[in-house]
Amino acid sequence: MARVKKSRSMRGKLGKTGSKEMMKEQNKARKASPTRRFVTKKAKERKEQAHKKLERLGLLPEKEVGAAPVRPRRFVFVKPVDEKAEQTKMQAQSNNIDNDSEDLSLDELLSAFTEEK
Repeated sequence: MARVKKSRSMRGKLGKTGSKEMMKEQNKARKASPTRRFVTKKAKERKEQAHKKLERLGLLPEKEVGAAPVRPRRFVFVKPVDEKAEQTKMQAQSNNIDNDSEDLSLDELLSAFTEEK
């Protein structure tokens, strides 16, 4: 009795398992599933290896040396408010505003409407 060679063709597989539509659905499901760690790890290793080879051969394009983006500092020092300086500043502003004159300057109007903390 002769051994039957296992068929790798699509027709051979479909004869045993099911229809072409079922096979298409299986392929879609396989492609939609999240990638396994092993697959992504190997792809990353291959990419790194190719990068190293290009660097070794000198075919890697020159990196543009740009300024590193400035990261915001986590703790920023805020200078405490000096109360005496604030009071003298307020008094100076109140002295500058002339209440008798009807036509006030733009700066005086803005300072009158803005609240000082």
